[in-house]
Formats: sequence, C-alpha cells, structure tokens
Amino acid sequence: MSLYCVLGDIHGPWLNQRRLDLVLDIAQDLDCSHIIINGDCLDFYHLNSYGPKHADVQTILEDEIYWGQEFLKSLRKRFPKKGIIFLFGNHEYRLDRFIMKHCPAFWNFLKLEKMLNLEDLNIEWLPYNERYQIEKTQLFVQHSPPSYSDNLANTSMKKKMDQDHIWNCAHRTDMVARTGSSGKIYTSYINGWFGSTGIIGKNQREMPENRRVFSFTKNHESWNSSFCLVGVDGKNHYVEQVLIKDYTAMVGGNLYEG
Repeated sequence: MSLYCVLGDIHGPWLNQRRLDLVLDIAQDLDCSHIIINGDCLDFYHLNSYGPKHADVQTILEDEIYWGQEFLKSLRKRFPKKGIIFLFGNHEYRLDRFIMKHCPAFWNFLKLEKMLNLEDLNIEWLPYNERYQIEKTQLFVQHSPPSYSDNLANTSMKKKMDQDHIWNCAHRTDMVARTGSSGKIYTSYINGWFGSTGIIGKNQREMPENRRVFSFTKNHESWNSSFCLVGVDGKNHYVEQVLIKDYTAMVGGNLYEG
C-alpha cells in the first residue's frame, strides 16, 4: 500500500516550524511513500496586491527564495527516495503575476521552479491551480476550493459531486461526506495551515525578530493546522484527516508530540 502525506499552506518563511516538524516526523515514522505540498509553501509577503501589512516586516524577495531553497533541500534530504509533489498555490502565483505585470521580458529567467531547483531535487511540480490525481483513484488534490463560504467542504461537494477532493487555501479544517449521483459516498476535505499569526524568531538570513506577520488578517483566530494521510491499495483510497492540537496529533491510535 502506498501512503501519502498531504499538507499545505506552510507560508514560509513565516511559519510555525514546530508544527511543521511534527507532521514531517509523523510522515517519516509512518514511512510515507509520497509527500504532497498542496500550495502556498512560500508566502511572497511583499508581492501581494495590497502591499506590506506590518511595518516590522522588512524582507526582500531573495530572503523568501532562499528559505524555499533551503526548506526543499532539507525535505529531499529527509525523504531521499520518496516522491515529493509540489502544487503551486495562489501565493506562488503572486510571483507570476508580479513578473508579468512589471517585467514580462524576464519571464523565462525568473520562473519559480528554476529558482527553487525543483528539477535537480527531483520534485514534481504543478502550476497553480491544477489538480493532482493520486494514482488511479477518484481522489484529487487541488489548492484552491471552488468556494470560500463558511462551509467550504460542503459547497465544494455540491459543485463536484462524483469525486473526492483534498483542498487547502482556507487555513481551517473542514470535511463533509455525501452521496453522489452514482449512489456512492464521496468526501471533501479542507486542510489547515502551518503559518503563524504570532511572533516569529530569526531565520537563516538574519531577518528581524518579533515580527507579527498575519495577525492583521480578519478571522485569523479560527485558523488551525491539519493534514491528511492517504492510503492507496490498488484503486481504493482511504483518508485520515489529522488535526494538530497545540503540538500534538493522534494518528492510528498513537499520540505524537512535537
């Protein structure tokens, strides 16, 4: 049986490293065959359409790219023979939009997959917002859900009934199961995030300390961290959604602590 670990919305370098390490520890302990990063691994904080959101956050694009390079190198080193799939999210797409608006002549030189050395790291990547099908199952992974209503999973099932989905982007956990038009039960999962709305310390490039990055965001208090484990046996798939409580998670009856 193949075992996939699906997580997303890391928002590096503005992340909760302890929670992310907990998930990677679990994936390593379970000997997951694949790691899927479902978008927004990088935040590109200063390339958003609204400009900088906090005066204490003074970084340059090079800092964020450097963090991404180091993180992905460490991920490959930790899982040297496993499949790693990186679906670009709307935050990675910020870089594309910025280049096309301000310096389109540099498009081929400034592609993110080149900057992050994904080919050298043997990391498969998909552009925003393409879907990734897990083997030959009816389970698809995609970053942005079709709706941002209060009940994300339920709305996504109304629009795409006869397939199972794992989404990210909303930063909060949700799940719904419904009977589709075929009479089979289909499920839709929304995973949480691994960014931080609190104070973050220095990273490798000596960025300023005590930076509150996302605390300005409306309703950020409801955001939480979660991920999915997907087992595949032939054409069947089995999903376990795992919510991280503080720095602990229960998987298959075993308690993990970060």
